[in-house]
Amino acid sequence: MPCAITSARGIDCRDAIGGLKAIYFCSSYSANILASATVTASSYTITTAGFANWDIVDTTVTVFKYDLVTDLSTFKSGVEADKATGSVMWNQTLDVVLHKVVAADLYQLGLISKNRAQIFVQDSNDNVYLMGITDGCYLTGGDSIATGTNRSDMNGLTLSFTAKEQAPLYIIPASAGVATAKFPFDGLADEADLTITAA
Repeated sequence: MPCAITSARGIDCRDAIGGLKAIYFCSSYSANILASATVTASSYTITTAGFANWDIVDTTVTVFKYDLVTDLSTFKSGVEADKATGSVMWNQTLDVVLHKVVAADLYQLGLISKNRAQIFVQDSNDNVYLMGITDGCYLTGGDSIATGTNRSDMNGLTLSFTAKEQAPLYIIPASAGVATAKFPFDGLADEADLTITAA
């Protein structure tokens, strides 16, 4: 049986923490990531992303880093299974809070709302997941732009992204650390083919 369970799991160390550090928007959607990447099937780990072969509009893959304030943003991959149809899908949801509305954000928000590019999500443990690997991610909700009512209310952007995928989630290998060039993508064999644009 091809879907037989192949390993066990015990109680791990209590050293993981919640929350997100950053997200990285790919410059444009690529439909052939899984065909280009080298993936360890038993763990959904992408060891080589195959950036040079992604079918994107630009000639190189560029990701745009959005730093996140701790304790405000969240990422989930929830199962949607139907016994009657025999189907299983994974609903990936990303809720992001960005403080302060600035003019440049408004333009980028317009582009993001029309785009369906993939998003790399970095959690507080420096795990990096690729959201929307096959069908991309869509901006589907959130308050979007909020000025607040009271002076102590938040002024900023609240964005909700969704993706629907066949696999629970894809992850890239662990980074060697913050001081490493191309952090947190340095665990990939072809990280040299990736351009990271940060503020």
